[in-house]
Amino acid sequence: MISRAMSDFRLDEAVENARISRGEKPAIEDLLNPPYLKRYGLDLNLYADKHGRFLPTGSDWQQWGLRTKAAATVMWLGHDPPGTWWTFGQISCVDRFYEAYGDSEPIVDVADACLGEPH
Repeated sequence: MISRAMSDFRLDEAVENARISRGEKPAIEDLLNPPYLKRYGLDLNLYADKHGRFLPTGSDWQQWGLRTKAAATVMWLGHDPPGTWWTFGQISCVDRFYEAYGDSEPIVDVADACLGEPH
């Protein structure tokens, strides 16, 4: 599941970037909140904080399925993760944090801590 979600997400992202590179002009809304993110449950409008930043919390993370968690990990990392097992370890680290502590911390902060460096 994780490998497939990572592969699908990278493919969707590459197709979107290729369309833009060819000169297709997506709507401003589609640039700010790409349609492919919605297929992974990562609609930026659903998880915006009061400043409009994409900032889901642990309560959101706990409701997401493995496919969404894998796609979010790839999205936040900003490049291809080292592999399926690494991504699974990252997801498990975030899961363990929210099992042990409150669920109000933004996911990106917890993911950064699990990674050991900001991404």
